[in-house]
Amino acid sequence: MVGTTSRSERRGRTKVISIVAAVYGCSVIVLGILGCQQEKSASQQSGGYDAAAPATEVSNRPLETLERGYVSSTACRDCHRDEHNAWATSWHRTMTQVVTPETVAGRFDGAEMEFYGWKFRPENRDGKFWFHIEGTQSNRKFDHELVMMTGSHSMQKYWYSTGNGRELGMVPMVYVFEAERWMPEHSAFLRPTEPGLAVRKGDWNNGCNQCHATGSQPRLHAPEGIDTRVAEFGISCEACHGPGEQHIVEMRARENAPQPLSPSPLSSDLFIVHPANLSAKRSAQICGQCHGAWVMKKFAGSDWANIGHHFRPGDDLDDTRHYIQGEGDVHLQEQVKAEDSFWPDGQIRVTGREYNGLIGSPCFNHDKDDSKRMTCTSCHDMHASTTVADKTWANDQLGKGLDGNAACFQCHDSYRENLVQHTHHPPDSSGSNCYNCHMPHTSYGLLKAVRSHTITSPSVAESLATGRPNACNQCHLDQTLEWSAQKLNEFYGQEVPALTQDQSTVAASILWMLKGDAGQRALMAWSLGWQEAQQASATHWMPFFLTDLMFDDYDAVRYIAHRSLRSIPAFSSVEFDHMKPHGQYDRIMTEIMSIWMQSVGDQKPTDSKLLFDETGNPRMDIYGTLRSLRDNRRVIITE
Repeated sequence: MVGTTSRSERRGRTKVISIVAAVYGCSVIVLGILGCQQEKSASQQSGGYDAAAPATEVSNRPLETLERGYVSSTACRDCHRDEHNAWATSWHRTMTQVVTPETVAGRFDGAEMEFYGWKFRPENRDGKFWFHIEGTQSNRKFDHELVMMTGSHSMQKYWYSTGNGRELGMVPMVYVFEAERWMPEHSAFLRPTEPGLAVRKGDWNNGCNQCHATGSQPRLHAPEGIDTRVAEFGISCEACHGPGEQHIVEMRARENAPQPLSPSPLSSDLFIVHPANLSAKRSAQICGQCHGAWVMKKFAGSDWANIGHHFRPGDDLDDTRHYIQGEGDVHLQEQVKAEDSFWPDGQIRVTGREYNGLIGSPCFNHDKDDSKRMTCTSCHDMHASTTVADKTWANDQLGKGLDGNAACFQCHDSYRENLVQHTHHPPDSSGSNCYNCHMPHTSYGLLKAVRSHTITSPSVAESLATGRPNACNQCHLDQTLEWSAQKLNEFYGQEVPALTQDQSTVAASILWMLKGDAGQRALMAWSLGWQEAQQASATHWMPFFLTDLMFDDYDAVRYIAHRSLRSIPAFSSVEFDHMKPHGQYDRIMTEIMSIWMQSVGDQKPTDSKLLFDETGNPRMDIYGTLRSLRDNRRVIITE
């Protein structure tokens, strides 16, 4: 076909250079909005479809250009309108966007903010968006016009031109939708407090473009400076189905043929990839190209810096990447040192890396028969059949009817009739939802806890070995590890492991809150606001511990704790600026304790497991001892 390259030729290029490039996904996961402005190559006249408009002369940001067989989602729309309309409402579509008055969500009202010795002022200047930054302790000033953004689901991050070709610099503030406010970028992720101004240049060109755009060519070493180009901003049709030029040529030829054409050697799939027609592994790898934590194998590392990844849907992702699995993985320790994205046994700890969880699950590995193997599309549907305006679907893109036990009953149908005998919970309770026990919220990202995609069963022994909360204690927040171990022994015959006195007498959630590292504290801060856990554990004891977490050393933990506190009705109006905690300490302590005393009345907690004595007063002696044992090592979990 004209202007195309065969898959075999493409694979051959991937083996040209043997350079080990350690690349661990991108440093953060954010969601973005796809812009309407598109710059297309004027040379795309072949292939039987109408060429898009010539490229606009834009020099201060990456470009969208149709090359290497890419045709853009617009070319798919006429023949696949329903699929296109459903995709258009998804967060996949809305990954990266050109800054315009129609696409900006942040408040650019000129209000000044001060954080860590710097003043920030977002401004709208006649329809163009600027960030003015100046030091409070120095005369340094910056005035950045914003040209691109990533983010639309939870937050937006903004980028400016550095002047080095199409290289982008990151404004060190993000706009968080839920809070309707600006935050320092590191505060919106789980990172230690970092005073000063973080200068981040080239992140989008070096990393974000891998997964926040389609058909990316980083072009980091172009003669005229960084010249990053993509086929399309956002995660579009061709990210999952492969470049569409040959497909369109074939379909146009069939439409125009005077008689039916005999299948050509490569046309069995019409030159396009349909994930449902692939093996479970190859189908999941399409998602895994972005939703995974990996290390590059022997690969054209310098070639990637120019033309991007060689993987295309339908290829074997294992040819070029190693996905970290298990505590015996030789790459695990080097990755943990760089970022705390894995539990000690190799389970993924950060959201957005669900592929690692899937391929470590027995549901994926238990059978070579593809019809019995779990893959991403076992639960997720990229083209919803629901109303296209349904943003509930967009949040997790679950298939119709698969937001409950029906997803698991596809393979485990026998539990449909004996659900209670298996779960030992009432049939309509959260404890009888399969995923609450087998996919607990042990990953972290975007200021919340996220379900693990490693399908496991609750285990106290695993919690002891890794520090990872088990499903029982993450829901029954008022119970000890011993309680859970005894229940798992009674119900399923699990051996009760050896436990310390604290693990036998103090609720596990409190141990993780007081002694745990920042990641464990963030998970517990979120869990105390989880409705299912509040129903199982009651809330009358929680404000005392949430108040402590509201003054945590990590900005993100403070934010999550305040949100969880406000989820308890009596505390819904408590105002707290998590970015300026210390000046509010006396007021917050007085306000929360006053509300707490009124709300509990004569029903003060007297459970020793929750560190209250028989009169309802907190056991500060035990509390202080446990708090002094806190794991204060630096933790960095960035999506």
